[in-house]
Amino acid sequence: MIRPCCSAAVYGVCMTEENGTRRRQQSSQSNAINNNDTTVTGILDERIDNLREAIAEIDDALAGRKKLSQQFLEQIDREAEEARRHLKTLKEPWQMGFYPQIEFMRLSLHKSLTSRAKERRGEQLKYWENGVNLAKERRKFLDEYKALMATRRRLRGT
Repeated sequence: MIRPCCSAAVYGVCMTEENGTRRRQQSSQSNAINNNDTTVTGILDERIDNLREAIAEIDDALAGRKKLSQQFLEQIDREAEEARRHLKTLKEPWQMGFYPQIEFMRLSLHKSLTSRAKERRGEQLKYWENGVNLAKERRKFLDEYKALMATRRRLRGT
């Protein structure tokens, strides 16, 4: 007659025979895990690959957002420079006298410069916010990636 030893109830690994000798026996759960080891590591490898792709996509998004921000800022700077150039062509009011149409144009150009400065600050803020959000998401994926890599190493026994 075979009786389970004390560890069999917990681990299901060894059994004690009537004569007192122990023999090692795998439980059905252990066999299932070993048989599905390739399935578990396969799922793990698939998740690791997905995380790797997600991290690469975030890196691409960060680079793309940086490029887009630079393009926006360059456009804003061009518009502001154009307004400055037009403003410089207008003579000062004391040199030519007071003309309401010219003063209206001068005021409009000053408003345009102020708007461009505000747009510039707004774009810089959006770029910073997007960068912070993408970096947080990347960090979360990277932490999960590292944890899964460690799990895979433990499963493979290296």
